[in-house]
Amino acid sequence: MRRKSKKAKKHVTVGERTAQTRRPLYRIYEIHSEILSGSYPNCNDLAKKLQVERKTIQRDISFMRDELGLPLVYENTLHGYFYDSDISGFPIFQTTTDELAGLFLARNALESVRGTALATVLQDAFAKLTRGMMDKIQFSWSDLDEAFSRKTLEQKPRDIKRLGEITQSILNQQVTTFYYRKMTSDDAELRKVHPLHLGEVDGGWYLIAFDADRQALRTFALPRISRIKALSTKFNRPLDFDGRAYLNRSFGIWNVAGDDARHEVRVELRGYAAAMAQERRWHPTQETKLLNAKGTRVEVCFEVGRLEEVLRWVLSFGSCAKALAPKELADMVKQEIRAMQAE
Repeated sequence: MRRKSKKAKKHVTVGERTAQTRRPLYRIYEIHSEILSGSYPNCNDLAKKLQVERKTIQRDISFMRDELGLPLVYENTLHGYFYDSDISGFPIFQTTTDELAGLFLARNALESVRGTALATVLQDAFAKLTRGMMDKIQFSWSDLDEAFSRKTLEQKPRDIKRLGEITQSILNQQVTTFYYRKMTSDDAELRKVHPLHLGEVDGGWYLIAFDADRQALRTFALPRISRIKALSTKFNRPLDFDGRAYLNRSFGIWNVAGDDARHEVRVELRGYAAAMAQERRWHPTQETKLLNAKGTRVEVCFEVGRLEEVLRWVLSFGSCAKALAPKELADMVKQEIRAMQAE
């Protein structure tokens, strides 16, 4: 009995594989560009250019016409498509000035993770998001760089490497060990944690993690972490943990893990400090109340879980600040001033 011959496997080229993985938005962008060029492309031409089936292009054309409302018309004489009216409202390529500023800030923020695998992923995603805007917005990124910048602290290469390693552990939910040196210690000690969240505060990166030995959340400054090792052991991320909400409990970065104590801070600011308070928001819970008609005296109120960083903030304004509450903060300011004046 003769065996049925196996059907020969079709050889797929690299270009065909790339075409098969392209997203519909990419094809629509290319179709749009071809039609705008005035070349009157048809489904066969576009299928060949994009290396897909003719039926795929037909579905894309139908979507552009029926769902996006584009004025696509087939010209029988020239055997191709064209736009028979204005297409300035093409939704995929529209953006507002606010969105443009947001995109620029996002692009600028990539500098903080430059050199990591995470940066490569984010850059590719950013390029895909903005590629469709280039025909609509007449500028180059270099021109915009000259008009718009964001002052950031440059990360050291070793910190960037640590950032990438910790990020991987967070995403993979891997139990991780590392050596950590406390600010007041010369020696680093081994820590075993469940890494949960990375936060950037005042130009520095911090890890929020559950410390397995201490059975509590802890905050770790990235520059003081070394010898990171992601273990094969997995952990379950707590459903009730919110990294942003955790950071919002503190004025800066340091928090009292496991302590629900809250401090309602009230500080009077005068002169230039009062003007700054009406222009800036130092804390998510901040409320600013005018104490005089000219606004040269204000009271700033917010709620935090720890006062050490609030102390440094109050002292930074010198004679233009007065701690009103809690009494613990007012006493801390007085003690610090006395210590500063001591010989």
